[in-house]
Amino acid sequence: MELAEVRRRYQPAIDEIVGVCSVGDGVVDREAFQVYMATVWGNAALDPSRSGITEDDLPYLHDFLNEEITGLLGHPSELRSCYAFIVSKSGDDALVRLKISKTHKEFLHYFARLILEELA
Repeated sequence: MELAEVRRRYQPAIDEIVGVCSVGDGVVDREAFQVYMATVWGNAALDPSRSGITEDDLPYLHDFLNEEITGLLGHPSELRSCYAFIVSKSGDDALVRLKISKTHKEFLHYFARLILEELA
């Protein structure tokens, strides 16, 4: 699968996430968007086949998600910055505000540790 195929497959989900995160007139809840994008990546990386892709497709999905994040949040935002946000005080406050379950929060923090340690 190429980047174009990953984009075709995932664009509807990303459009839905942007819609859910919209608070009106082109304004998006940036915090919620970051939580959703980190969740999408975590789920795909954990079990690619359940996400309809193979492990070989993960780099394409990673690139696509980074493009979408940068497009909405601006440069230098990317998946890594979403996970850095999640483990920050602001991110923790956002997880509480968004009523993220304990299991989901642990899942996000697990991936944050992996990604942030790997790139440190």
